[in-house]
Amino acid sequence: MKAGWQTLQRVLLGGGLWLIVGWQGSPVARAGSLDEFLSCLETNGVLVDRERAVRGGIRGILQSIDPAVVISYAKPSLMESMTGAPPVSVVQAVELWSENLAYLKVSGLEPGSGEEIMAHLKSLSTRWGVLLDLRGARGEDLDSVSLLASLARGKNEPLFFIIDNRGIVLATNTVTGCFARIPLLMLLIDQETCGASEALALVLKGRAGVLLLGAVTRGDPYLRTGLPLPDGRMAKIATQKWVPVSGKTCENIGVSPDIMVEAATSSGNDSLSRTNNHDRALSLKSDADRDLMMRVEGDAVLQRATDILLGLQAVGGYGRE
Repeated sequence: MKAGWQTLQRVLLGGGLWLIVGWQGSPVARAGSLDEFLSCLETNGVLVDRERAVRGGIRGILQSIDPAVVISYAKPSLMESMTGAPPVSVVQAVELWSENLAYLKVSGLEPGSGEEIMAHLKSLSTRWGVLLDLRGARGEDLDSVSLLASLARGKNEPLFFIIDNRGIVLATNTVTGCFARIPLLMLLIDQETCGASEALALVLKGRAGVLLLGAVTRGDPYLRTGLPLPDGRMAKIATQKWVPVSGKTCENIGVSPDIMVEAATSSGNDSLSRTNNHDRALSLKSDADRDLMMRVEGDAVLQRATDILLGLQAVGGYGRE
């Protein structure tokens, strides 16, 4: 384990990592080597579940350090990001809807994605409202959070402390840039919203002109780093933790939406086709409204968000300066 030992010791002595394990090219199956390995982790302040580590081999060791570790074969996008290749787009859909609304779906916040998402939001700045769908969104890039927070928070406003395994503050994330936000931003979240996406939901919650709708987020304020394993797989393991400067943590409790909506198989639009007389031509507005309702049919969260936006638009002025 000589090479692995040197790698591990360099990583631990370097500081700045919440929880980490690293080795190169040698097994840890021998009892003596494994005990030595775990003892080194514990000496450096890393909590280890020894029973799980001994029982589960490499996976057990990783899970003994970070129970939520993700182990998989490296995706091309991840490998490209490690080699400096252009980042893969996280924007999955951009749609212009009737009633001056727009819909933007993203998969998460990775390096460079903040600029990409902000560019789309700026292009939609003349829209009355935008639905930003963060359901299932993940990511590790707090710099993107700092940029997107400018939608509703002041420039240079502190957001998070980044801490290591000793509780030492490594950095403070602050709002970067300045953007005159759209009149109303609806963030859609669920129990799979985590990582940097969960951080974004937290910093935007309660700000003027922003509403969160859906389900409580995961409650996992850890940042995970991709580590190559000897068998060619990649382990994403917790390396740092972000703590809101406000002290109001979401750890283990998540971020609660302003409006809770339970997912359902039917959106209540089943009667829509029966209420229209197909022998009579629809007006242009009625046709557009029908298309919008059909677009969100079957997605209870999306339908509720749309209904609320349309209602607020009808009473006028919500979220406008």
